[in-house]
Amino acid sequence: MNTQEYVKSLFSDYEETVNLKDFMEELQSNLDARISNLVRNGLAEKDAFDKASAELGDISVLAKELSLKKRREVFEEAYMDIRNYISTKRVTAYVVFGIMALFGIIFALISYLAVVGAFKSDWLFSAGLGIEIGAITLTAILMPFLVVSISGFTFLGLTQETSTHYPMGKKRAAWYTLAAGLISSGPLVMLITYYSVRMSETPFELMSALVVLIPFVLPGGGLLAFLVLSEKERFKPWMASIHKNAIENEMKMWNDHFESSRFGMFSGAIWIFAIAMFILLGFLVGFRYSWLVFLFATATQLLVQGLMMKKSQSE
Repeated sequence: MNTQEYVKSLFSDYEETVNLKDFMEELQSNLDARISNLVRNGLAEKDAFDKASAELGDISVLAKELSLKKRREVFEEAYMDIRNYISTKRVTAYVVFGIMALFGIIFALISYLAVVGAFKSDWLFSAGLGIEIGAITLTAILMPFLVVSISGFTFLGLTQETSTHYPMGKKRAAWYTLAAGLISSGPLVMLITYYSVRMSETPFELMSALVVLIPFVLPGGGLLAFLVLSEKERFKPWMASIHKNAIENEMKMWNDHFESSRFGMFSGAIWIFAIAMFILLGFLVGFRYSWLVFLFATATQLLVQGLMMKKSQSE
């Protein structure tokens, strides 16, 4: 058996990739050089071959790592890269909506500064009135650009195939887009109404703003809730398997009486401590800042839950 056949036999069970082929050629070259050196030192060619091949050791482990690395690179390039799923038209649409949102923000800010500056230079009007009119102008200009951009990004995102999800149907995505448009329009219309009523010096600016908010947020929120609750899974098979295993591992933890009891005790201790710290810090530094304790408590509970889930998976 010559060195070429010997090296090929070592890697017969592995996928022949570019990396692996280069490695085999380099290995054969080194093996030939080592055999030639041993022969020059008086060793028989067969004995030199046996000695040189024995010195290689277990290189199959390295070969396996090279093969698996290449397979992972191929998998990521073929399935995980978003460029494999996004077309030129879709990229153009993303860019157009992004430019539209950016243009709206810049144009709205320029208009706001222009209005405020104009009122500051006119002594007949107060600076506060200029700010209120400027806020109305900013919101009114920003609204169409922002709502259209949010709606466009919603539709594009939901109908976009990814490495983990199949694209949503266009009709259902259109309903999500409508919900996003209504919900994003509500706060902007509310701001316009609030400052408009406030300029009329009536005491009902907040109530008027909330009343205007209702026909936007309630239908949009209700539609969004219906769509989310009736949504079907769009996982691809490999991701569906991972998702299923994750749910099974999580249910395993909650079905374990000991684990669920321990998590309950940890949670109780965390929130009792958080409430105590909230009250204590409220009197010491003020309740304006003490509520931040609950953010840390939530983060701690999520961390504990994650550690317990990891432990249950390892078991």
